[in-house]
Amino acid sequence: MALRQGLRWLLADDSPFSLRPRPRVIPWLARFALACTPAKVAAGTNVLRSLSLASLDLHRQLAAAGVDAAYERRGTLDVFETSAGFAAGVAKADMHGAAGMRVEVLDAAAARELEPALAGSFAGAVHWTDEMHCDPGRFVTSMGAAAAEAGAEIRVDCEALELVTDGNRIRSLATTQGEIVAGEIVLAAGAWTPTLGVQLPVEGGRGYHVELEHAASDPKVPVFLQESWVIATPLPGRLRLAGTLELSGLDLSVDQRRVDAMFNAARTRLAGVTSARIRHVWRGLRPCTPDGLPIIGRSRRFENLVLATGHTMLGITLAPVTGVLAAEVIAGEEPSHDLTALRPDRF
Repeated sequence: MALRQGLRWLLADDSPFSLRPRPRVIPWLARFALACTPAKVAAGTNVLRSLSLASLDLHRQLAAAGVDAAYERRGTLDVFETSAGFAAGVAKADMHGAAGMRVEVLDAAAARELEPALAGSFAGAVHWTDEMHCDPGRFVTSMGAAAAEAGAEIRVDCEALELVTDGNRIRSLATTQGEIVAGEIVLAAGAWTPTLGVQLPVEGGRGYHVELEHAASDPKVPVFLQESWVIATPLPGRLRLAGTLELSGLDLSVDQRRVDAMFNAARTRLAGVTSARIRHVWRGLRPCTPDGLPIIGRSRRFENLVLATGHTMLGITLAPVTGVLAAEVIAGEEPSHDLTALRPDRF
């Protein structure tokens, strides 16, 4: 289904998915096609569900410990405009519900009762009742402060330039602030991982945020408009619209057509969304692997390198469990999750 949908979206200039043809992306696409079999998709879904549930529990622990990330536990709401989309959403809900996740299937009236901000016509919705959301910027700042308090040295405005190697070990990291020597290195460089000489099929997937000034009419529950692939998340003082995936390498230019498409989808399906409220447009690169699974584990080429990248759209979601797994690998402990499907050499 993902392969067919992606091919259809490629034909529209303002679709949620686009691809910039480049020689480097061809082998990535071949691996993606091979990963789209029903058996591999099901196996990957099971891995991501297990990791996500574990990470959700860790996020709860962080919130209880006082991490200031504006955590809210209101669930998330997948909203479907078409009956076909709704049927697929119900099937997904049934699958994850059978695996123990709490989920509610809502008709259009029940969805509007839960979230009055919904506008226009909808076939139905799926409410993932246990989901949390947070302010990503505050999460990073708060975690950085906690790390510094625990003794970590954090360098800002420091660009990594090169991994300096000596045989099968990394001797140091060359940066714009000089050489940094470390016994163990965790490389979590996202879409930039291949630029440091680590050959992995990680492609930059450009996505956008359109941030709006807060309004009383904003949704109280994060709303995922499934057909247009736009997520509206209420954050402190603002409403964030996020969406699209453009496989464009490390290109950070802005495609205004896709920004407009995101905004228009929200404008027609959520109450009170107007262009006068736009305060900021942001874009960033998601690190995308062809099988949709993150890369976590020790490098086979360099004995003191641990990789933690390729999380696509689940970076904040999987951040805590990824940190735990990386620490376990460094310490030589038995990982708390099976890393076979995530190992760096699987490609």
